[in-house]
Amino acid sequence: MIEKLTGKSWDVALRERLFTPLGLSHTVTLPEEALLFRAAVGHLSSGSREPESAPVWGLPRSVGPAGLLSAAASDVLAFARLHLTGGLTTHGKRLLSQASADTMADKHADLPDKHLLGDSWGLGWIRFDWDGHLVIGHDGGTIGQSAFLRLLPEEGLAVVLLTNGGSPRDLYHALYREIFAELAGVTVPKPFAPATTPPVVDPRRHIGVYERASARTEVLLTEDGLRLRQTLTGPLAELMAKPTEEHDLVPVSDTLFAFQGPETQLWTPVTFYTLPTGEPYVHCGVRAAPKMS
Repeated sequence: MIEKLTGKSWDVALRERLFTPLGLSHTVTLPEEALLFRAAVGHLSSGSREPESAPVWGLPRSVGPAGLLSAAASDVLAFARLHLTGGLTTHGKRLLSQASADTMADKHADLPDKHLLGDSWGLGWIRFDWDGHLVIGHDGGTIGQSAFLRLLPEEGLAVVLLTNGGSPRDLYHALYREIFAELAGVTVPKPFAPATTPPVVDPRRHIGVYERASARTEVLLTEDGLRLRQTLTGPLAELMAKPTEEHDLVPVSDTLFAFQGPETQLWTPVTFYTLPTGEPYVHCGVRAAPKMS
């Protein structure tokens, strides 16, 4: 869309319309540009093993706008400042209209899963209700890389965390809880987790195959309950040493379940729901997949 509207490549359009006006000196979109700086390679770990360097630098070039931006933390904060000031650069020049900045932060859609990230979406921004305060932000993850950005507009506060391995979401929860409590008196909600004694539910209607681009999800019934099998497909599968993962699902309700990965203390929600037109879906990892069989 950007290339169609501007007549320029995505890389050039971003550089001319955003990076240069904002003075972002350490933000790039191409791997050959990242070589000009101290670039941190992603790291992957399995179980209790020490993290190892990822076998590739990033995602395929075709999905560049979805996760191939490399930036220093200071540049991410400069981008956040643009939205906290209603569209002004650090020098007071207007780069984005106040109306556009407000519209991007306004609610545009509810999330079927309100447990992993926020409860609704703006235009690009994820919206969170933290202790009665509106927080906006966005997360990103590629191969061994994870990024977290949160803005508290009423306090003019922005916090960014960039990681390249380990258990990033565990760190995010611990770090942001401390920072927002100390600097703004805001209590970050506790991480999602099932009850100590899970409810008894009939999960049979969720059994089946759910599929979207690059991912196939199978919901299986075992003697112990539901089991989730997730398999990457297409080009993404070629980038991962282990394209298939399986997890036992713990019921939270008859439509909400949870699993815990081997490398984290946190739980991941799995939400089953039906569209108003009747089609069943599963929502996991901030991705929706329709039931195919």
